[in-house]
Amino acid sequence: MADECIHGFEDGMCAICFPPKEPAKPVAAPKPRTARAGVRTARPAARVPGAPHAASDAAIDAKAMRIYHVTHLDNLGRILGSGALLADAAEPGARPEVDIAAPAAREFRRTAAVGGTDAVVADYVPFLLTPDAHVWDAVRTTTPDPRLVATAVERPAADYVIFVSSVGVALGARTEVRGEVVVSDADAAVAGARTATEWPEIERMLRRLARDVDGAPLASAELLVREALPIERVSLIAVSNEKVRDRVREALRAVGLRTRVAVYPPWFLPSVDVAE
Repeated sequence: MADECIHGFEDGMCAICFPPKEPAKPVAAPKPRTARAGVRTARPAARVPGAPHAASDAAIDAKAMRIYHVTHLDNLGRILGSGALLADAAEPGARPEVDIAAPAAREFRRTAAVGGTDAVVADYVPFLLTPDAHVWDAVRTTTPDPRLVATAVERPAADYVIFVSSVGVALGARTEVRGEVVVSDADAAVAGARTATEWPEIERMLRRLARDVDGAPLASAELLVREALPIERVSLIAVSNEKVRDRVREALRAVGLRTRVAVYPPWFLPSVDVAE
């Protein structure tokens, strides 16, 4: 029987309870034999500059990639009451008790068009593609960010919760409809951000973002889900400590939901690995 993760994750998914095994020491390759006179040896195939890494791309399951939505704990009641994470411009729309978005940034997203669609950025629920995203790390490090209201970075990170889902679960059947889900390699409202609005393009962009080993592209990107993401499609709510976990569980019970709640402090601590 597998050990149970005390943080609420599935077996094998928690880096604390299931630390990665030490890699096996590489075995030294045998020295090549010296070619005999008159015997031609094959040269290694030359690498074509800019050629795609098909094997590494194929190994990345874009639909299995996790997505993250950060909000203040005091917003939990309204989210659960509506049964979904709502876009700002949706009807009735997100009306957070504690709004962490800077007013200017929120207004800009209400007018910034999403290329190739009839929508603006505010028509979508925003998700991060890594818990080390720059905008969330600004909160964790109390660093001012023009996208955030000043008080957002003055509050402790423990006051926030993180809704976790996956690209595939968020998409559902939306892969057939252009613009229902959008991926942007930067803040989608910023001029110059590259976006993908159809699934083949979305999949290619997600794989490209995930391929970068330092994680910097993922830290800048965002995934947008049009209008709403039902709570039933949230696989996990991550919190920083047991006190917050108990409060979240009580709120879930009040509306008849059994969403998994995980205490995972690393996601609430300042990141030291993300490139600026």
